Amino acid sequence: MRYFSDLFRDVFQIAYVTEDIDEATSYFESTLGTVKCDTHYGSNLGGLVVVDGEPVDEWVIDVALVNAGPTNLEIIRPVSGAVDLYRAGIRPGAPATFHHLAFRADFDEASEALAACGKQWKQYGHIPDAIRFGYVDLTAELGHHVEIMDMEPSTIDRFAELERLSNLPR
Repeated sequence: MRYFSDLFRDVFQIAYVTEDIDEATSYFESTLGTVKCDTHYGSNLGGLVVVDGEPVDEWVIDVALVNAGPTNLEIIRPVSGAVDLYRAGIRPGAPATFHHLAFRADFDEASEALAACGKQWKQYGHIPDAIRFGYVDLTAELGHHVEIMDMEPSTIDRFAELERLSNLPR
């Protein structure tokens, strides 16, 4: 990766935030026509999360994942702890609000490209044997965050299964 913009060549995920995960998944399934969302309540990821350079003790979200072909759609409901990155983007009363684009990339290479353009991680984390991820706050410049996801094989397999399910006849 030469430039941070190189990430934009391959959007992996479009993510939304919500105040009601059940309402949002219902909207995606019934109105947008996705297959059933894979929803997890009270997820703390079981790893390390750092917000504004400081490790946090509590970081809990509800998360739903579903694919539209190769594109993953993520819905996040902030629950408790250091989750203001998500909470700040919610539009009260809307089923979901666009929050970030996510890209698969080597985390260390992305960190170097990020530093080269004068930015730093707003939030990052590591879930052993699953994923390293980080968010760049580009809301002032572009109106949204950017997430980098460096996934282990088990996580890659999980997303491949979501894609497979989205392609089944309905």
